[in-house]
Amino acid sequence: ASLALVALPRAAAAAAPLSEHVLRLTEGATPARGRITLDIPALVENGNSVDTRIRVESPMTEQDHVRWIHLIAEKNPFPDMARFHLGPRAGRAEVATTLRLAQSQTVTAVAALSSGGFVMAEANIVVTLSACIDGG
Repeated sequence: ASLALVALPRAAAAAAPLSEHVLRLTEGATPARGRITLDIPALVENGNSVDTRIRVESPMTEQDHVRWIHLIAEKNPFPDMARFHLGPRAGRAEVATTLRLAQSQTVTAVAALSSGGFVMAEANIVVTLSACIDGG
């Protein structure tokens, strides 16, 4: 019984950093880290236009492919930024888009794999004020 008590807090601690948005997307499963690259600038002057590219290492075959990629920006009024549906005929698991970020925050990319698993990557983005807005 004491072994179970020790194991439960460790499992809970491992899942603690995952947001409710990620857990909702994965239906409670913990995504693996790796195989996914979130290419987004760490510092942006204007949050209205943030170029973003997501790549997932996948052969994109009928047996092994990415089903979807989802972007989350938790401090935005609508945190679920985008979902891209993919399949084997996509050829590669790579998407690019321009995001609008309300403020400095963490952006998360989650991908669903045909195997039933998930992968994720996070990036901390600092949004600074434009010089024309600064009253300084």
